[in-house]
This record gives sequence, C-alpha cells and structure tokens, in this order.
Amino acid sequence: MFLSKKVLSLLMALAASLLLIFLTVLGLEVFSEDQSASARFFTLLGGDFLGGGYIQFFTYFAFFWSFIEILDRLKMIRNEKLAYRDKLLPTKEKILLLPADVMEIQLKASEYEKKRPYSLLASVIKKACLKFRSSKSIPEMIEIISIQMEINKEKHESDQSNIRYLTWVIPSIGFIGTVLGISKALTVAGSEDMNLITSTLGIAFDTTLISLVLSIIIMWFVHLLQEETDQLHAEMKEYVIENLVNRIEI
Repeated sequence: MFLSKKVLSLLMALAASLLLIFLTVLGLEVFSEDQSASARFFTLLGGDFLGGGYIQFFTYFAFFWSFIEILDRLKMIRNEKLAYRDKLLPTKEKILLLPADVMEIQLKASEYEKKRPYSLLASVIKKACLKFRSSKSIPEMIEIISIQMEINKEKHESDQSNIRYLTWVIPSIGFIGTVLGISKALTVAGSEDMNLITSTLGIAFDTTLISLVLSIIIMWFVHLLQEETDQLHAEMKEYVIENLVNRIEI
C-alpha cells in the first residue's frame, strides 16, 4: 500500500508539472509577439521549454512531489488525532483503574487496532497494558511507552526522508540550470549579439529564481510537518500517561 501511495503521488506531481509547464508555454506563445511584461513573466516560469524551460519543469516536479507527500503526512497526523475521539482511555476525573480494568483496556485497544491497523495510539496503549500485566510495574510501563514513542518518531522521520531529499533537490536543479545557461551564453558570446547573450543569461538566472522561491515555500510546509509530528508524539505520550498510567491503582 505504501508503494502505491508513492507511485500515486509521483504521478500526481508529474501531471501537475506538465499542466503548469503547458500553461506557461501557451501563455508565452500568446504574448511572444510583443515584448511585454507578460511575455517575460511566462518566460520566467519556463514558457521557453526548449530554450531552458525544461529546467523549471523538473523544479516543478520536485516541488509538487514533495508538496503532495507533505499533505499526505499531514492527513495521516490528522487522522491519528481522531483516535482521541474514540475514547480508548477514560478521561473523566476521579476514575481509577484496577488491574482488571487494564486488561479490558488492552482488549479494547486490540480490537480497535484490528479496525485501524496503523493506529499509533492503539498500539502504544496495547503495549503499555501488556507490560503492566507482565511486570505490575508503573516505572517499566512508563519506560515501554517512552521507547515505543521514540520508535514511532523514528519511523515518521524515516518516512519523511524522500521529502527532505526533494527539498534539497529543488534549489540544486535551479543551480544546474544556471550553470547550463551560463555555459550556453559563453558559447554564443563570440556572435556579439547582445540581445541573444542577455536573453540566454536571463533564462539561466530564471531557473535559480524559480527554484529559490519554490524552496522557500516548501520549507515552510516542511517545518509545519515537523511541528505537527513532534506535537503528535508529545500529546500522545501525555495522553497515555495522564489517562492510563496515572490512574492505575495497585
């Protein structure tokens, strides 16, 4: 299922990039006759595809791919937070849990995990209850919760490795476009056609400008995702300790 999601996000990013570059090429064709600001704008966005706009296409592809994956991770976090509504643990005040109650909570978490096999909250609760039933030790129960939360956090970090790579790729593609553009400008420098030289250099620096702007945008979403991920694990740990560990009466 994870592989299918990867392929789906890749295809969606490809479709969005193709659509955007098609619109820019079309826009440049419309305004190509007059040397207006509109023509320059569409050239900046990659409208001159064969003249260097293909670099913007690859930049868009990396941007949309990372953006779609970030949205997918944020959706997973939002769905994970919905588990609090199912009240796997008692949240009312003055409720104490006996060992028999811990067993019932474990069974409830196990049943919930069958319905939602990727629920982190149900998994943590089940493992914490199993540890208490085997050791009858609150400190060991807290320890297994902390360990499991660290494992979950590491898994999330691993799942986001492709996003981190793509955010690095975006500005790198822009710099590659600049190098290629400068190299092309040097090859036509002998023609003494200043309009050709300046236009070539303009396209070269356009790739860097677009990549840096997109990089700034995507980094904001990356930091938002990191914040939401950290908050999820912190809130989950607090929820389990407050409503399970602190309520057990030995």
